[in-house]
Amino acid sequence: MIASRQTVFVSAVVFTVAAMLYSCKEKYFPELKEANINYLVVEGLINTGTDSTIYTLTRTYKLDGKAVTAPERNALVQVESNGGEVYQLSALLKPGRYGRPSFGADPTKKYRLRIVTANKREYLSDFVESKTSQPFDFKYDFDNEALNFHITTHDPSGKSIYYQHSFVETWEYETLLNRRGPYGRCWHVVPSPNILLSSTANLSEDRINDKLILSVPGLSPKLDVEYSVLIRQTALTREGFDFFETLRKNTEAVGTIFDAQPSQLPGNIRCITNPAEPVVGFISSGTVTEKRFLIQLADLPTKWFSIPDASECTEPPNPPPFCTDCRVQGGTIQMPSYWK
Repeated sequence: MIASRQTVFVSAVVFTVAAMLYSCKEKYFPELKEANINYLVVEGLINTGTDSTIYTLTRTYKLDGKAVTAPERNALVQVESNGGEVYQLSALLKPGRYGRPSFGADPTKKYRLRIVTANKREYLSDFVESKTSQPFDFKYDFDNEALNFHITTHDPSGKSIYYQHSFVETWEYETLLNRRGPYGRCWHVVPSPNILLSSTANLSEDRINDKLILSVPGLSPKLDVEYSVLIRQTALTREGFDFFETLRKNTEAVGTIFDAQPSQLPGNIRCITNPAEPVVGFISSGTVTEKRFLIQLADLPTKWFSIPDASECTEPPNPPPFCTDCRVQGGTIQMPSYWK
């Protein structure tokens, strides 16, 4: 998914295994490179609102000494309530993704996830309470030569406390030549690459004011035609917040052996077939609130307007592929349904 939350999980799993298998505070040892990292990564949310429940299952393995993932295919995935109800998730078009539409969940009940893989390994999470996400407002400004998005949210009941935010960017772009041709206009959709967390546990009120969620440089190609961002908010349990905070720290530690040793991830899903097998993931249950905003070129400061340099595309003998085919840059010619 380009630079997505799945990438964040993949970046952290090598450090997680090192912590799980070695848990040392000594100097770095090359033997860590030989750690077996073939285990399940679980991402998603049991949605107890009106939206779909979708889970992504991947299996990590080593390729040329690097940690990579492959989709976990043909798994049996179901949501169970503490009242005895069972809801089956179906395999979706993208391998490794399983989901179902809203199943009329009772927010007063607790839910868990059960997975049985094709090789008959069984995984089961703890039952978790359903957390209700509150509405939020967001605004944008052009400070520091960037397009900045801020959100404000408040829970009068004081029950949210722990928040997770994410976003999905979409931007329209055109080729420098043949803009009106069949491959002259594309849309690029990119999920947020980072884990965004907030807590009001130490505040007198369960309120977040003007939190910066995203900043896009003013001269970014994302803003050349039209730009849209979808911002999502969920409320976490304390345990879920601790999990994602540890994952965030482990991810940020990537790059140098002089950083603090990565912590063990306190997930709430385990392999009941083989209790010694590590599993990465935290199963949460609740609702999601989201808002989409569209920025057009006319909304931006005029000083950000620029004329692209087309010299590379007009010099003989033949222009580079990106001059005539927008798909080369990773986008699709299919206009999103939410686009004007």
